[in-house]
Amino acid sequence: MATRTEVYAALDSEREYQNSKWRRPDSTDPAGHNPHTITEWLAYMQYYVNEGLRVQTLSYQEGDGLAFLRKVAALGVAAMEQHGAPRREGF
Repeated sequence: MATRTEVYAALDSEREYQNSKWRRPDSTDPAGHNPHTITEWLAYMQYYVNEGLRVQTLSYQEGDGLAFLRKVAALGVAAMEQHGAPRREGF
């Protein structure tokens, strides 16, 4: 189990990794990438969800797919950094 604080720290570390790998030096994009459409972000996420399912299905260790969950969640964060982060109403 992990606390929400620990989960957000893991997402922050993944976003730092993603930015170090993909950020263009001249980019003004807050997500650090070339601009992507929401559809493209979802396609990237779907690819890594499928990879995570494949790894977890073939694994004998519960939790081998956690790195993919971190990556997918952080890709969602990057997408919202680029396109906005609407809050759920009523909460």
